[in-house]
Amino acid sequence: MFEFPEVPGRWDLPRFPGVRAHATPQVSHVFGNMIGVSTLTEANADAVIAQVQDFFGTRGHMVGWWVNPSSTPVDLVTRLEAAGFKRVIEQAGLVLTDLQREFRCNPAVTVRKATAADRGEVVRLYAHAYPMPETLADVYCDVLPLVEGGNHYLAYLDGVQGPVSVCSMFMHRGSSVAIMQGAATLSEHRGHGIYTAMMAARLSDARAMGKDTAVLQGDRKTSAPICVKLGFQEVCSIDFYAWGDA
Repeated sequence: MFEFPEVPGRWDLPRFPGVRAHATPQVSHVFGNMIGVSTLTEANADAVIAQVQDFFGTRGHMVGWWVNPSSTPVDLVTRLEAAGFKRVIEQAGLVLTDLQREFRCNPAVTVRKATAADRGEVVRLYAHAYPMPETLADVYCDVLPLVEGGNHYLAYLDGVQGPVSVCSMFMHRGSSVAIMQGAATLSEHRGHGIYTAMMAARLSDARAMGKDTAVLQGDRKTSAPICVKLGFQEVCSIDFYAWGDA
């Protein structure tokens, strides 16, 4: 999500030394206010953490911080925890290099790209299925199409009126990598293979665009096990730390 361009007043890109960041001035949520891609040093890490807390604390906003094996310094987690950050999500970094792979999908599930006319449904599903505040869902709905290949997708289940799931995909700039992002299904309609169908649709589109690799961050309790069964390989751990009050 650090690929997204700035939309002043809605999706800001504050500058802090040695990290990348984005912020949503209108809403306090860790998915809207994020820090990551940390290349801090032992000399400046504590000072930058304090700058981040001061910036978001002044706004009264929560902030999330991604940590992966390439994050520095090596004791970044210890420093974050000492500053009051708490781990809230454990994820697996997953990669698929065979985009020709065929998936067995439930024929009762239909997936298509969302159009401008679907905007209300996209926002509703992100807000209720993810879930996230509707204000943030509204911003995410608009900012994702601003990057290469950025599209939202909707899934339908036979016998159910209206879409029951949403997801997205965009491309890593200047590469052959497609990024799978933001899949969420309404709880009452889970267990029908909807996630698999949405993955198949996105990978098909990525392949048609000439991409040869797909990556995602999968929650170890939900999507990661499914993705491993679909052929994705785990390459690293990615943990998410949060600070501040909702």
